[in-house]
This record gives sequence, structure tokens and C-alpha cells, in this order.
Amino acid sequence: MKKHALPVLACWLLIHQAVMAEDDSSPLKAKGQQVKLFVLTGQSNSLGTTADRKEPDITPGQDARDAQIPFFWANRSSRSGDGAAKLYDDSGGRIVTLRAQKGDGANPLFWGPEIGFARHLAANGMKDFLVIKASRGGGGNSYWMKGGRDDHMYHHVIETVQQAVKALPQGVTFEIAALLYIQGESDSPAEAAVSGERLRLFAENLRKDLPNATAMKVIIGGIASGGEKSDVVRAGQSALATNDPTFRYIDTLDLRGQRYDNLHFSKGAKLEIGRRMAGAWLKWSK
Repeated sequence: MKKHALPVLACWLLIHQAVMAEDDSSPLKAKGQQVKLFVLTGQSNSLGTTADRKEPDITPGQDARDAQIPFFWANRSSRSGDGAAKLYDDSGGRIVTLRAQKGDGANPLFWGPEIGFARHLAANGMKDFLVIKASRGGGGNSYWMKGGRDDHMYHHVIETVQQAVKALPQGVTFEIAALLYIQGESDSPAEAAVSGERLRLFAENLRKDLPNATAMKVIIGGIASGGEKSDVVRAGQSALATNDPTFRYIDTLDLRGQRYDNLHFSKGAKLEIGRRMAGAWLKWSK
């Protein structure tokens, strides 16, 4: 990391800690308020790595709208090959305000498309929404497959949403509007071959197992990694949007040049992917 990146991060962390120490209650307060819930899950590009040594400011920057955007998260370890991946950072069971999250390993912070997504919705006048993040680093789609040998991420998403719903202020009602999904770079060849069908089943199961989720849409952030296996994942995921009107696919291949290690998206790309996912929702909601 460049020498001047550390002071920027240090200043950002001081501000972050000061905000946490102050009254940091949820912006959701109004009795009778109806809220749309957006649930983000996936692997490292959903988690949002920040190990780019060429980036002088790894933070998402500041936006005045962040303090008015409700956010709830529970992230799992970014370390590859660790199976169930320990829960290492969350919002303390509270709905707080939009922000980056605690990092792990080579990543001083984590923040992904949730930042650009929420800011873009707010900038376009959308109110009364909550972003819920339940991501991990690495891992094939089997982890999100209900009933599989190791389906810990399916249960993690369910539990995180349930906790967020429990944290809603009394008198606030909700519906789960959309699932935001970015996953596939770590799929094995066998997982890649069924990536589309498994995502369809994931959404189908969530609609049954989550409260007020029967009309949940799915916005897929396409992966940009190279190779035949990734092509298979993209084909499977994008076909869902072609065949099912409840799915939308966001192509990110034009952002390949904005990956700092041929896998993870840089700061600008992460913000852009979030904006594109928000744009898909705004078109849907017209």
C-alpha cells in the first residue's frame, strides 16, 4: 500500500469510531413506516476486498446520505479453504448507518456493492429501505445450497435477515424486496455447471423460508474473472434473467480492467457495480 494510504485510512477510522461512540441508532424510527429490505450475499467481491496496494484511499469516501441509510451486516471470514468461515464482524445486532466494515487478513476494511447501491437509491429519491449484508470470502455455490453437505451460507443468510427483522423498531413493517448476489469465481467445474439452477433454487428457498419474501426479486452481479469455468458461470446466471422475469443480470465484463489482482474489483468498480444493481431495481420499480 502506498505510504499516504495509511494516514487516509487512519483518519477515516477515527471518524468511524467517533460515529460509533455517538448516538448511532437506526434512521428507521417512524411507527407505521413500511420498509423494503435488500439482502446482499456472495463471496469476496460481495464482501468487498480492499487489498489494492495502488489505491491511496481504500475507504468508500464520504457521502452525506450515508447517515440516513439503514444498514445491518454479519460478515464471515475471508480466508480461503476455511469451510464454515467464522463470523468475525457484524453490526452488533443493531441496525446502524451505511459504512465500511472491519477487515480481515490483507484487507484493512471490507465494503462492497452495498455502498454504491444504497447511495444510488437514495440519490434517486428512494426512502424507507434497509440494506442487509451477509457475505463471506471465497467458497463455491454449494455453501448457499439448502440441504447440501455444507450449507452454512444458506443458514447464515436466513439468520442474518431474521436478526435484522428483529432489530426493526416496533411498528415498522417490511417486505424483502430483492436479493443482491455476487458469487461464482470460486466455483468448482461441477458447481459452475449448475450455477444457474442453484441460484434459482437459492432464491426459491429464500422466498419460502424468509418472512414477507414471496415477491422477492433477484439482482445478479456478474463475475468478471477469466477462463472457461467463469464463462460457464456467467452463462448459467445470465440465462436466469432471460428465462425468468424475477431475475436481472448485471454484466461487469467491461470492468475487467478495474480488477487490481485479476479477481477483485477496485474501489471505482465496486461503486459502479452497486450503482448498476440499484439502477436495475429502479427500472423494476417504475
